[in-house]
Amino acid sequence: MTSAPRPLLAIDASATASAAVVLSGEVLARFSTTETNTHAEVLAPAVQQVMREANVAAADLGAVVAGVGPGPFTGLRAGLVTARSLAFAWGLDVHGVMSLDAIAHPAAEDAWRRGVDEFVVATDARRREVYWAHYSHVGGQFQRLHGPFVTAPADVTPLPVYGAGAGLYPDVLSSVPEFRTTVPDAGALGLVGELSLRRGRGLLPVQPLYLRESDAKVPGPRKRAGTGER
Repeated sequence: MTSAPRPLLAIDASATASAAVVLSGEVLARFSTTETNTHAEVLAPAVQQVMREANVAAADLGAVVAGVGPGPFTGLRAGLVTARSLAFAWGLDVHGVMSLDAIAHPAAEDAWRRGVDEFVVATDARRREVYWAHYSHVGGQFQRLHGPFVTAPADVTPLPVYGAGAGLYPDVLSSVPEFRTTVPDAGALGLVGELSLRRGRGLLPVQPLYLRESDAKVPGPRKRAGTGER
């Protein structure tokens, strides 16, 4: 006898701090904030809020899915620590989903309607760069072909671009107007995670996907006084 599907809790902090509960292809509740400096503070209350709105208790959940980036160090770390901590406390499995796939999920359906075979998803990587990946679709379901990468906008494959990265560089990237401000969202991320679990593929380790080296540098050995070193 096949067991009934159980809700998933989704958390993503690659761009905004967001949380959602999804079940059977539907987002039951979602929360998102654009406050980028308070991911750690808002995620736990956000989880409580979406679970309350969805009328779901920890014992009802089937798993936790977390966006692994690419994204900035601080946000990703806060999101993944929250996801791992809650999964451990509740005795649940936790799975990683590439955050750009959360945009590719609705983008693939839009590309299919437009008759576009391949497309790019891009988000803001700061430093005048974008995080991006190259996708195709089969009947409105996305397939990632290449990426993710972090590059200058001019180095992105010249295809229609979905996501806020394109909106930032309209003179360089061919943005899809309805998606110019779109960033990864826990609701779409949860739907991708649910689909991946059902298919038994596409999930990632719950490790941050930074794509850049840390700005923090380990200081070198101190020079001894009186050695004559310059």
